[in-house]
This record gives sequence, C-alpha cells and structure tokens, in this order.
Amino acid sequence: MYRTVAQLDSLTAALANWFPQLCTRTRLPERSVQGRDVYALRLRSGTGTNRRGVLLIGGTHSRELMNPDALVELAVDLVVSRLNGTDVVYGGRTWSAQDVRLILETLDVWIVPCINPDGRHHVMTVDGMWRKNLRDNPGTACDGVDLNRNAAILWGVTEGQTSCSPCSDVYVGPGAFSEPETRNVKHLLDTQTIHTFADVHSYSELVLYPWGHAFNQSTNPAQRFTTLPTGTCAPIGVSGYQEYITVRDQQRFETVAGRIVDAIAAVRGRAYTPQTGRALYATTGTQSDYAYSRHIADPAQGKTYGFTFETGPRAATLEESFHPADPTLIKRDAKSGLIALAQQSICAFDLIGLKLLGRRSEVDALRTVRDEALAKTEAGREWITLIERVELPIAPVLLDDERLAAKAAKLLAHAGQLATDTDQQFGDEEADLGLDLLRDLDARCGAEDGAVHTDLKAVSALLERLRGRSSAEMLKHLTTQGPRDG
Repeated sequence: MYRTVAQLDSLTAALANWFPQLCTRTRLPERSVQGRDVYALRLRSGTGTNRRGVLLIGGTHSRELMNPDALVELAVDLVVSRLNGTDVVYGGRTWSAQDVRLILETLDVWIVPCINPDGRHHVMTVDGMWRKNLRDNPGTACDGVDLNRNAAILWGVTEGQTSCSPCSDVYVGPGAFSEPETRNVKHLLDTQTIHTFADVHSYSELVLYPWGHAFNQSTNPAQRFTTLPTGTCAPIGVSGYQEYITVRDQQRFETVAGRIVDAIAAVRGRAYTPQTGRALYATTGTQSDYAYSRHIADPAQGKTYGFTFETGPRAATLEESFHPADPTLIKRDAKSGLIALAQQSICAFDLIGLKLLGRRSEVDALRTVRDEALAKTEAGREWITLIERVELPIAPVLLDDERLAAKAAKLLAHAGQLATDTDQQFGDEEADLGLDLLRDLDARCGAEDGAVHTDLKAVSALLERLRGRSSAEMLKHLTTQGPRDG
C-alpha cells in the first residue's frame, strides 16, 4: 500500500534516468542518523536560469506515510503531462497541459519526498506510530528528535507543543539544526532561490502559514522573534506577545492559502481550512516558519513564503488518520493543492524581466513600491489583488507571443523608471502602449474568461486616468482609489 524508502528512491532515480530533460536527482549533503541517503528531485523544462524555486518536502514525521507517496506521484503526474501534452485530472479539478508547462518552464520545482527515511523505515517495520527521527539521546532510554521543532526559529522556546524533554514526541533536540535531516532542508534553502516552501504533513485538512509561536499582528514591528531569547526551555514569557507580520505578507499568505483550499475543494469537495499555525496550537522551531523567518533574521536572504499542509481528515483511530487503508483520494486532494501552490509562485513580471530585459531590477523596484506603499492602504491592496489575479492567465500568452512580450517588456522598463524617479511622467506614448497591450491581452484571454476581461478593463481605465501624471501623483491615486472607485 505504501512505498518503502527504497521504492521511493527507486522511483525518483527512474524519473531522473529516463527523463533527464525534465528531472535532475541530487543526493543531499548529509546522510540520515542511521546512514541513509536523502535525495532531492528537481523538475524543470525549457531554458533560462535564475528562476524562482518551489521546495516541497514530506515525511518529516515518520508515521505520516501518505505524503511522501503523494509527492513522488505528483512528480510523475507533472512529467507525464509535460511529455505528452496532456491534462492532469484530479476528480473535479483539471490542470491543463498549459498550466503544467507554465509551471515547469518558469519555476524550478524541488521535491524531497522523504526527509526522514530512518523514521519511515521504523514505522513500516517496528512501530507504526513513531513520529521522530532515530537519534540516540544519551543518558536516556528515549530516542528521537522531532524534526519539526529543530529549526532555528525560536528553537528551544517551549511554547505550546514544544518540549526540551528527550522522551517527548515534540523534543526539540540538543541544538538548532542538530539533526542531519533538518540540515539537508536548510542546505536547499541556503543554496537555491526558494520562493515558496511547503512541508506536507497529516492530518486535519488544514493549510497553515506563519506564525506558529504567536498570533499575528501588523501594527507593532518591535515585536519580532529576533528580540526574544532562544534555547530557554521555557515559554516566550512576554504577556500578550503577538508576532509582527507586514500587511503585505499577511495578505499574500491569505490569498495563496485561499487558492490552495479552492483547488483542493474542486477535487471532491473537501473543505480544508486556511489559518496560521498558532490557530492550530503554539509551536516553535518549525520548518515552514523557519523558511519564512530567514529574510527577517538576515535581510541579505531572499524571502520565502512557508506553508504547512495537514492532509486528510481525522479518522476513527490515530493509526487510520496518519496512514489510512486507502489514501488515494487524500493524495489527489494534496496534489491539487500543491499544484495550486506552485502556480501561485509564478510571477509574470519576473517572466518578462528575465526573458526579454535580462534583468529584474525594474521588477524589484516595482515590488518595493508594492510592499512599502500600496500594501499599506486598502485601495492599494485592492490593486495588488487585482494584478495578482490577472497575471496568471496572461503569463502563458507572454511566454508564447514574443510580440506581446516585447510590448510588455518596454512598458515594464518604463514602470521601473517611474518607481525610482518621482519626477518621471507617465506620458501619452507609454499610456498608448499600455492600452494597446491590454487590448491584445483581452482579445487573447478576456474573450474566454469574463473575470479576466473585467480586470483588464479596470486596468485600462486606470491607465487613462494616470495619463500625463507624475509618478508621485500616480502613487497617490493608487493608494487612495481602488479598482471599484472608478
């Protein structure tokens, strides 16, 4: 029913050997505690470097058997679709061959099906409810570290379901990243440009995002985890502590999580809940929180949006919840959600900048305006939502049509100048170019999708209103008048 570690490894090896044009298999630097190799599989097609990466991992907790299987099956589904030009169908949700092509031609999809092979082997041969890795804890009769409490985000702060007791199922380990299994995950985050991360767990039918140690707030940036002591083996200890998150990132997490649960519901109607990790229970040292925290602890790091999936419902027994007799339908749900996550990692503006301009400086300038200005007002956030909604359906057109992509690149270059020079003006030439591009996109995309047509019409009306204005005047308009304000 469930694949052994050897079978998982054999399948990823076969994919890399048979389809090297799509799959690359990498042995990660550190073997598990018991000396097993751990492998990452990278999926990509087409050309181009400096892509966004999506990192999907499973098997963190040994007894959650279905998720490593779901991840290798997802890899197979994507490869078959790309090779044959066929759709991926999960129940009521169809991912078109074009969807898959866009994902694989714009992203590097990294999959580590099982980061904890020792634990998986132990569950399948000795103890079906084992959770941790197989670390020997000296001076005790207890083995194992909870790999999802071992990362360097408030490590050793025993908030909620976190413990410094070696006999606990949620034992943090002797130090942050003390375990080779978690260091392998850190290695991928350190060496690849990972934009989106997901740690796939069971059970509860949830899509979780930061933070896990405290409830979120966006008003007091002084309340940051970087100001708190770690390794204390005690709770946070600050009355009423809530962790800061920018309004922009809160919006992004909510938007992406909402689209993931929509994609899961479309398969067979299962209603996953999107929420922060803390809404489930308090934790520290989790891998998804760590992935997101890196750019805050070290501003030189790129930002990674970290998610945790909890696949499948609670069943009559814990054993059935963690490894049901037939996980087929649950795996379909999870795979649909993971494709949605990858799809939401695509950025049409990156595609334009890297493909035609050979740089992303203009895109970075626009992101700064988005995050530091638009995201701070309700009207600005409405424009962000609209643009993120429309960029996905237009991305395939820009990938395939060099004429439209060239128009978009020219417009993007001018927008980058506007973002950095407050005296720059949005003149008639630029406005006409933008309107011409939008008409072409509407003819290609809006004719098939009424929602896209409505959004493109709103952007066209905006360009007319912004004609002749300085960049400072444009920004004031965008932050005070949303798409519905006319």
